[in-house]
Amino acid sequence: MCELDQNLQTPMVELLLSLADDKLFLGHRNSDWTGIAPILEADIAFSSLAQDDIAHASAFYELIGTVNDKNSDQIAFGRTCNEYRCADIVTKSDNFNWANAIARQLYCNTFDYHRLARLSKSNWSPISALSKRILAEQTIHVDHISTWIQHLGNGNSDSKARLQEALNTFAPYAVMLFEEPEGLQELHDASILQNDSDFYTDWKSTIDVILNSAGVTCTCELTNTKGGRSGKHDEDFVRSLAELQEVFSTDPLAAW
Repeated sequence: MCELDQNLQTPMVELLLSLADDKLFLGHRNSDWTGIAPILEADIAFSSLAQDDIAHASAFYELIGTVNDKNSDQIAFGRTCNEYRCADIVTKSDNFNWANAIARQLYCNTFDYHRLARLSKSNWSPISALSKRILAEQTIHVDHISTWIQHLGNGNSDSKARLQEALNTFAPYAVMLFEEPEGLQELHDASILQNDSDFYTDWKSTIDVILNSAGVTCTCELTNTKGGRSGKHDEDFVRSLAELQEVFSTDPLAAW
């Protein structure tokens, strides 16, 4: 199915914005490590991950434009703070602490892997096709970050303690990834999206397998708190948005 009923277009845009905004801001945060990661291989890898996420965001913004007939650059950079739908974990400062960056990446990469896997089964062919393509790259992201979890968790007592502290710090923000975009249930009711398993359980199971092999844990609980998916953001988001919009606000005609 290529065409969406008009009443489903707004819910689909909300869903796609949550995807694209997560990817854009996570890529922006990870790009901060370019040139200063702990080792050269990590520097190159994180830069590559950032490029992937920003490219994925661009693809989803372009798909949004096919639904609401808006310019993808305007969608990406031209909205007000409360119009962005990313979870705040992707904009949370890691304070240039490598363990924090790895913990955030684990939570977000694993979430995106399961989100894309579910969306690849959608009955709306544009999102299923794009999700399948990006899922292949997302698998590499998860594999890469799993290796870093092993390095830190099985390294020495200091690296393990730092990783565990980072996991604990970011766990409350990780569960906010599961805040549902507005209108998501309408897409399920219309059979646009398939709900064949529990999203949170799938994510947590994957997280636990990765962490258990490294001797660390993640303790988190789902909440009904409204946050980034509802346009309610913290100060880290505001600072990230100001950085991203700097060029666009100066020259709105600048190309992506």
